[in-house]
Amino acid sequence: MKIGVVGAGASGITFAISRKMLYPKDEVIVFEHLDKALKKILATGNGKCNIGNTIDISDQFDEPIVKSILKEYPFDKQKEFLDSINIKTKLMGSLSYPITESAVTVRNALLKACEKYGVKIELESTPIDYKVNDKGITLKTNKGEYHLDKLVFATAGKSSPNLGSDGSIVPLLEKHGYRLKEFRPVLCPVYTKNRTKEVDGTRFKGKVSVYDDDEKLIFEELGEVLFKDRGLSGIVIFNSTRYMKEEKPYRVRLDLLPDVSKEELKEFLKKNGREALLEAYLHPNLVKYILKSNPNDKELIDHHIKAMTFIYDKTYGFEVSHVSAGGIRFKDVNSNLESKSEKGIYFVGELLDYDGPCGGYNLMWAIATGLHVSKNIK
Repeated sequence: MKIGVVGAGASGITFAISRKMLYPKDEVIVFEHLDKALKKILATGNGKCNIGNTIDISDQFDEPIVKSILKEYPFDKQKEFLDSINIKTKLMGSLSYPITESAVTVRNALLKACEKYGVKIELESTPIDYKVNDKGITLKTNKGEYHLDKLVFATAGKSSPNLGSDGSIVPLLEKHGYRLKEFRPVLCPVYTKNRTKEVDGTRFKGKVSVYDDDEKLIFEELGEVLFKDRGLSGIVIFNSTRYMKEEKPYRVRLDLLPDVSKEELKEFLKKNGREALLEAYLHPNLVKYILKSNPNDKELIDHHIKAMTFIYDKTYGFEVSHVSAGGIRFKDVNSNLESKSEKGIYFVGELLDYDGPCGGYNLMWAIATGLHVSKNIK
């Protein structure tokens, strides 16, 4: 069998290696429009490459295909594949990293596996169109035509366009009748309508709660928050963007002291006064920020320390987002991730309408879908 893969990212390369391991006689060609493969993986985990997580989140998804694939390829199963191509990992809590703590190690191991198993990678090769008929698939690129038995799209979404995920494949897929769910940046900072310049660079660990127009709680998580010049950042903020799906005035409430009750704060305030309370519990930058509005004692605790409120404006752009939400809808593929409308066309990775939280889950999805499709192409 001759199989083409469009996109030399984590999902496409995983598919290619796994397929050649399972079926050595198959010919697998990966087409990458950049001048290098696996550019995006170098940025994963701030260069350390958070490649997995031992915590199973499959039950957080309603989509049956997502749930099934994540259960089929949990952490241990993916670790077996990584071990087989000499990517040795270690755990830091529930997070899995290469022992070297270097994304370069992961990239090099994947490329060496491609070489070992005979995966061909065509760089600076851009797909122009493809045709599907009873005899197979003809893929036309800027370098010529290729006659294939199967074609796998692994081009990711729109996040980090400088690393290759620029959404350039969308017009071609739309030409073939696919109506992708519009991509949007997630796992990124957010702009707020409130001024935050005074506390730019200040970090704290607290609880983030996001409410919609009807004051319904749509997200809540403990973690580190980073104030930016024009908004909020930090992993817990990144995760919240998966739930803020439109530019609506969501309210983001920060509990600056989640481990300290209002009652304890009020008792301390009563005994020691406002100045002592602020100095004892809060970062000096936050103290200055709060005092600018000159709150009374009740407001100080109830609406500033325990529920500092920001009005969401929008997320930062694709250029800083870790992943993008949206993509090929699961109703358009079967359980093997094969197109329902075009025989022999498959989709893997971020190009599908999946987005996971921070913690290695998006790279795990890329690997899981690559392994899943490699096994199920017949």
